[in-house]
Amino acid sequence: MISFKAARIGTLIFLIVGFVFTMTSAFAFWREVTVTTEVEITTIGSPIEILVTDLSVSNDGLRLVPKGYAIAVGDVERIEFYYNIGVSRELLNEVTLQVSINDILINNDDTYSQLVSIEVMGEANGADLDLFNDIIMITIVVELLEPIDLEEATAEGLDLNLVNVDNAIEAFEAIKGQDITFAIRLELIQKAVTE
Repeated sequence: MISFKAARIGTLIFLIVGFVFTMTSAFAFWREVTVTTEVEITTIGSPIEILVTDLSVSNDGLRLVPKGYAIAVGDVERIEFYYNIGVSRELLNEVTLQVSINDILINNDDTYSQLVSIEVMGEANGADLDLFNDIIMITIVVELLEPIDLEEATAEGLDLNLVNVDNAIEAFEAIKGQDITFAIRLELIQKAVTE
């Protein structure tokens, strides 16, 4: 007859073997999963095309707050987006890529869009980039400015150039927790021919 101790050891060995088998199966399954990003191709006439690949990680669960207000888990002072932009090899050194930011909206409204600061490659609202390689990576940084009205600026002794809304409390109530959307425009501009 099998002793109680032998039964416990046998059960433990069975569980360990089952656990190892399950883990290796799960690991093998996840190794086979591939992640793809959505690629948008914009054709500007034949055979010229711009290939856009979004390299950004998900920003789900993050809350964009003005500088100095990131005090809770999930609060961030800036959100960065990364894109690879590719063009046909024939266009290299012949065109400039113009990246511009348009249609900045907070909750589908542009009333307080001036509170959203967007930089493309370190330049406000857009950049002109030379294409020396067939793929270029661009970085877009989004920040939220603190709503400051004239009354607050005067009371706090702030520079009056920082005033960006008529009523800071109304602006805060209108934008808190809302979605920020914007459009990225990519345009190829022919370089001037120099002789």
